[in-house]
Amino acid sequence: MQVYTFDNNVVSGSAAVTSGTGNVSGSPSFSGHTMTVNLTGVTDVQRITVTLTNVTDEFSQVLPPTAVNMNVLIGDVNGNKTVNATDVALVKSRVGQTVTGSNFREDVNADGSISSSDVALTKSDVGHGVP
Repeated sequence: MQVYTFDNNVVSGSAAVTSGTGNVSGSPSFSGHTMTVNLTGVTDVQRITVTLTNVTDEFSQVLPPTAVNMNVLIGDVNGNKTVNATDVALVKSRVGQTVTGSNFREDVNADGSISSSDVALTKSDVGHGVP
C-alpha cells in the first residue's frame, strides 16, 4: 500500500505500476488530503515506479502525471538501500517492543510484532541491495 498526501483535498485519480514488478489492486481510495493505492505482486529487491494520473483536487485542479519511485528491499530497516549488520542490530534492539509509528520498519515480516522471526528474516537478506 502506498499513501500519497497532497496540499488540498483530493477527490479522484488513478494509478498504475509503470516500472518494476507489481500491480495496482482496485481503484485508489480518497480521504481528505490522501490518496491510497493498494499494490499486489510486488517483489523484493527492486525499485518500483507508480505513476499517478488525473489526480484531481476539490477545486477541480488536475495534477500532471507524476511518477513516484519506491525501493523494495526486505530487511533494509534503515533505508540505506542495502541489508547489512546494522539492520540486523536495529531489529534485535527492538525485539519484544509493541509496533508503533516509530519502529514499524523493524517488524520486517509485518505480522504486528517484533520478534526473533524478524531478526532471522533480516539476517537471511544480508548482502541484498538496490541501486
